Amino acid sequence: MVERFVRPLARHGFVVTVLVSSLLAGATCAKAAPVSTGDIEEIRALFLRKAAAESAHDIKVMDEVLARAPEGQPDPVLLVARAYQFEGRAAVLEHYRHVFTGTWRLEPDLSAVRIIPLGPDIAQIYAPTRVTIGAPGTPSEDAKTYPFLINQFAIRTPDGWRISAIVPVPAQ
Repeated sequence: MVERFVRPLARHGFVVTVLVSSLLAGATCAKAAPVSTGDIEEIRALFLRKAAAESAHDIKVMDEVLARAPEGQPDPVLLVARAYQFEGRAAVLEHYRHVFTGTWRLEPDLSAVRIIPLGPDIAQIYAPTRVTIGAPGTPSEDAKTYPFLINQFAIRTPDGWRISAIVPVPAQ
């Protein structure tokens, strides 16, 4: 029985390790200031704005909170979940457009949200969150709620902190 859970997690653990390594390697560290208290507040506000946009099905705000690649650089946006993976801003936004056609609501445990600086230009956002999901056409009262341990990575950009990677992990 344990093997049923360990094997998929081992694969995802590899993906997460590669993801974090890539983000750290891509973060600009030359003479950058460390993550400040103001940065932590900005990152927390970014996370809360994104969570509110998801519950409101607001694709415009979702577009605003995701990182954009500088000219000539690879797209830094990635969403990796247990059953799927979306690479690039366009693919991630299209995924949200699809799930927003059904019931989709996030309820982060605000007392448990943690912002963990990983370098001067990157931070991990850890947020235990209840996610309510219902397929398009399903009445919202028939939607199911699941606990997730959501990990997101915010990167410092010329436009401020933005979300680069999203890794929701089922908590069950």
